[in-house]
Amino acid sequence: MYIPSVVICDADAFTLNPKKIISEASFSMNEYELVLIKPNICGLYHPSIKVLSAIIRCFREYAKEIVIGETKSMIHDPETQFRRLGVKSLLERFNSHLKIVDLSEDKIVRVEVPKPHVLDEINLPETCVKCDILINLSKAGTHSTTKITNALKNLFGLLPEKRKYSTYHPLGMDNVIADIAQVVKPDLNITDADSRIIIGKDALAVDVIACRFLGLNPLKIKHLRLVSEDRGENLEDFIRKIRTVEL
Repeated sequence: MYIPSVVICDADAFTLNPKKIISEASFSMNEYELVLIKPNICGLYHPSIKVLSAIIRCFREYAKEIVIGETKSMIHDPETQFRRLGVKSLLERFNSHLKIVDLSEDKIVRVEVPKPHVLDEINLPETCVKCDILINLSKAGTHSTTKITNALKNLFGLLPEKRKYSTYHPLGMDNVIADIAQVVKPDLNITDADSRIIIGKDALAVDVIACRFLGLNPLKIKHLRLVSEDRGENLEDFIRKIRTVEL
């Protein structure tokens, strides 16, 4: 039986020894041609630059190339946000390993959704499709439309269109997120929850645990239920299976 594992740790401890803590989430390091880190840079909540730096430091000895990628949103463009939030300054420290990319400018790949709610196909940046691993870096927060914005919602930021709000919100954001989750499956999800970090290979499990820090009931969040049902099980059963490790 599949048992999703989620690690909760102190933020300072993670920045000091990210490799050890990531391994506690049953994630094993390998050699990679391309690692894509997708931080929520153009959304409402931005993860700590110290956490992002720790992830780069952890993976640089295993990866030929690390890309930090983000797409345009209605309110922000990646170039401005990378500079404003200090992401560009990381180039000076990790220059030989690191690229910063506006994924809205990437070549687009159309991917079919197996069991669509509202989207038969999704446009994705080619880098997202061809990378060896995708690291999904989010900042936990509440959201007026979806109640929670975190790991699964952060995948919405991979859609390359700038006018995401007018294109996708009328379709129902919970439905859109569930469709994206069928075709984009991050290898590692890392959530900045202020003084705590939540880590897991399963984005749904990470979001369920993040609800605890936001005072939310995961059973009342539609896209969490849809993602679970798309996998063939109800959310209540999935939540009972999650193994949490607090460090």
